[in-house]
Amino acid sequence: MTYPRFSPAEFERRNNLARDLMRKENLQALVIFGNSGNYRHNEANVYWLTNYLELHHNYLVMPLEGNPTLLVGFINHVPNARLVSVIEDTHWGSYEPAKEISAQLKKDGIGNGRVGLVGVNATFGMGMPYQHFAMLSQSLPEIEWVDVTRNFASLRVVKSEEEFEWLQKAAEFTDDTVTALEKETKPGMTEFELIGIIEGAYRRKGGQPHLAYLRAMPMNGPTACVPSQNVSDRVIQKGDVIIMEISASYYGYSGQIQRPIAVAADPTPEWRKLFNIGEQAYGQICRVLKPGANEGDVIQSASSIGEAGYRVYDDLIHGFGVDIQPPLIDQSCCKFWEEKKSAPAGRMILKDMAIVVQPNPITPDERMGLQVGGLTRVTEDGAVSLQKYPLKFVVAKG
Repeated sequence: MTYPRFSPAEFERRNNLARDLMRKENLQALVIFGNSGNYRHNEANVYWLTNYLELHHNYLVMPLEGNPTLLVGFINHVPNARLVSVIEDTHWGSYEPAKEISAQLKKDGIGNGRVGLVGVNATFGMGMPYQHFAMLSQSLPEIEWVDVTRNFASLRVVKSEEEFEWLQKAAEFTDDTVTALEKETKPGMTEFELIGIIEGAYRRKGGQPHLAYLRAMPMNGPTACVPSQNVSDRVIQKGDVIIMEISASYYGYSGQIQRPIAVAADPTPEWRKLFNIGEQAYGQICRVLKPGANEGDVIQSASSIGEAGYRVYDDLIHGFGVDIQPPLIDQSCCKFWEEKKSAPAGRMILKDMAIVVQPNPITPDERMGLQVGGLTRVTEDGAVSLQKYPLKFVVAKG
């Protein structure tokens, strides 16, 4: 029985980056938390160093000197965790993981000084549960606990060649989903059945679900500008449009694709215009996304959306791979188009970032909108799509 695993050299690279961070921040150890949120992608920080995606919660205790320990949330998950994890000391964290963390730190000779806490995602302010932290701080009152979630996540922003190999496989899985939807979608199906088509396209090939958001509605009577996270039993009709955002994963590494689908009819002029604006903005953004560019450059490159009288509701771009990362440009970018002002520089774009480019235009009244985009790799010549499925308004003949 085997599981996909990065090379020893790749894990050595990651361990060196983590320990460099500890030295820079004068930390004696890292305590890294993950949970199963969003199909285990809240495990990103733990997973990056361990190769293990837990279905509930876990902790990695990594001292500056010595070997790390992986504390698994459920005892019956430990046997499989030991097969998948690259951490030799992988065992149950008990129902009181803070006590296990405290004992491990003491075993490593760490009873005072600074210890870094790494949570799920700094952008969303998500960290370890309060009860765990309260017990941990009571057990080790002489330790200074330092939140380094954002600092740690920055170590993962630039991807290695091995990581891009996994991302390419994930992109192929997401391509498969749209190919299957194009062939199999027909009037009379429900949105539930579309989810079956999506997951069926990659599950048998070893893919794992991350997300599948979609919304079906009449093209001549639109009712939403973004897809729904909770699908319904709505029956698909001829003349519908399906707006969607799909991510399939290869052992935690995810692709992402956005394409609108017209059902048994050609897109109406109103929908075609909306798509053309999104396609234009997508190309403009990809050309700008080069090393040395910044978020302000990206916002300005997509100004054609605002100039056409549209807005965006979702993120314009966001870093990706295992979870959402910087650079992340949200709908606040619209104000710069409306005020015809230059956007501030913001973060710099780096070579080998993995970025979802998704200029998803909507009407200002939020009556209609569609998703256009996919996962890209930043190169010296701009962002190159990892998706092979064409950037087009899909028509499911039904």
